[in-house]
Amino acid sequence: MEHGSHKVDLVDENGHVVGVKSRRDIDKKYDTYHTVYVLLVTPEGELVLSRIPERKDLPNLYAGQLGAAAATIRRSGESPMAAARRAVARELYIDDAAVVPVGGGLFKTDGRQTYVSVYYVVARAPEVYSATDIAGLVTISPRAFREIIEHSPDDLAPNLYELWERYGKRLPL
Repeated sequence: MEHGSHKVDLVDENGHVVGVKSRRDIDKKYDTYHTVYVLLVTPEGELVLSRIPERKDLPNLYAGQLGAAAATIRRSGESPMAAARRAVARELYIDDAAVVPVGGGLFKTDGRQTYVSVYYVVARAPEVYSATDIAGLVTISPRAFREIIEHSPDDLAPNLYELWERYGKRLPL
């Protein structure tokens, strides 16, 4: 099945399904859907961040900025954990990783809202990954990440900043 034709649930502020659209019909600026983010942490306690690619088929809101290592929209009927595992396997090419839940809820970022589930995986940064979903991977220490927040916040996708503020202390860094 072509990626854009998968059905995606539209949700309310509590994550309850209120409608369904095809993935290609989702308007990321206006629709509320369930996004799943997976943060990648190296065994040494560094973050691995993804450079968000420019895409014409399914446009990304924060192309060129740094974001979570893997991110996906939960498909209709799919659990958040299954979506996280799918993202890790299809974007990072990491199979059988222990995907650990961190938290979730409604995010209001940049004048839009998204229901979010957040996970992390401890693994080395892969040398090969999906070039469709990732423009590049950057491994960074928590200290260097805090410096980016302080000095170059526009380098970060706003949702990554929100993830860090809410859940940074729950990561094995």
